[in-house]
Amino acid sequence: MLVIVTRPASAGERLFERLLRQGYRAYRWAAFDIGDAPDPPHARAVLDRLRDYDLAIFVSATAVQGAGSLMRGAWPPGTMIGAVGASTHAAIDAELKPSRNAVISATEEDQQSGSEAFWRAWLATNHRAHRVLLIRAQDGRDWLNERFAELGAQVDTVAVYSRVLHRPSAEELQNLNEWIASGEKPAIVFSSTEAITALDRQIDSAAQAWLRNGIAIACHPRISDKLLSNGYGRVLNATFDDDSIVAQLESIGVEPQAP
Repeated sequence: MLVIVTRPASAGERLFERLLRQGYRAYRWAAFDIGDAPDPPHARAVLDRLRDYDLAIFVSATAVQGAGSLMRGAWPPGTMIGAVGASTHAAIDAELKPSRNAVISATEEDQQSGSEAFWRAWLATNHRAHRVLLIRAQDGRDWLNERFAELGAQVDTVAVYSRVLHRPSAEELQNLNEWIASGEKPAIVFSSTEAITALDRQIDSAAQAWLRNGIAIACHPRISDKLLSNGYGRVLNATFDDDSIVAQLESIGVEPQAP
């Protein structure tokens, strides 16, 4: 079975490389291409005012990298740092080098990932944030925005990178047609709800039907719900952690190829 990785940026590359190292038939088909901030002067101006915020949340490792290239000066000590996901936390440690215990993120014991896990970690601190900055692409993580707003916080967002629809090359489309003609079913890894629509916009109806005939691996329950409502017949639940995704592949009998 062919494993298709739709996750963009470094996280998608990391999973793809791991699958290849372990002998899986993997193919990288990113739903989005990652680019620079859509408005760098505006993003720099917002990041220059980090001290005005009680909490600044990075939604991904890509957001950390994007902000790091735009920031001027050190991180203000009075602004707490939020990390959505373990890979984001690791990127913060490497890029920003914060003081010990300065980053708020989900505990290792929390088996879920994403916005909900961060939200539980935040509530457990008993901190109060009156002004919150969400550091992301042009959109995404609106669920966190809504939760903080419900508590009365002013929530601002800043796009430090862009996420644009991937345009398949002629070679990619040829590979796709060959996979469909072969009759094999794919296992497709989805790491965002937006990726589901993005993939459909890149391919024709025959290819869409082929994908829905395969097995989808969803990194979050909301992704799973959208996949089912969009006609995917078999959906497995994982987390954003690579180990969880590989475990789901093993559970359905997708095995590495013999060397």
